[in-house]
Amino acid sequence: MGVRHTETNLIIWAQAAPAAGAQRVDATASAAETAAPAFNADRLYDAGDKGCAAGPMDEIAAIMRKLQAGQTLEIRATDPSVAFDLAAWCRMTGNELVDQRNDRYLVKKKP
Repeated sequence: MGVRHTETNLIIWAQAAPAAGAQRVDATASAAETAAPAFNADRLYDAGDKGCAAGPMDEIAAIMRKLQAGQTLEIRATDPSVAFDLAAWCRMTGNELVDQRNDRYLVKKKP
């Protein structure tokens, strides 16, 4: 079990250990596809397969604080929970979720 306090909430989670000999296979995209940006953003952040309990929202918030109003951040996140949490975070902070394509998200910093 873990506890993590973020800028917006307290997250408590439990994670089971992977089965012995289990391997994670991600056949959704090749290395070349994941390396290339999907949007023409000012910055790119790759969260990989981090779920929200692993802290990508804190990292995204830190990057957004450094951007000027109107600049954009492209986020690559393969964990499906990020789609819900990122949309909610944008509503709470006033930033705009401009577009989403598969595991890519484009966020615009609030004016």
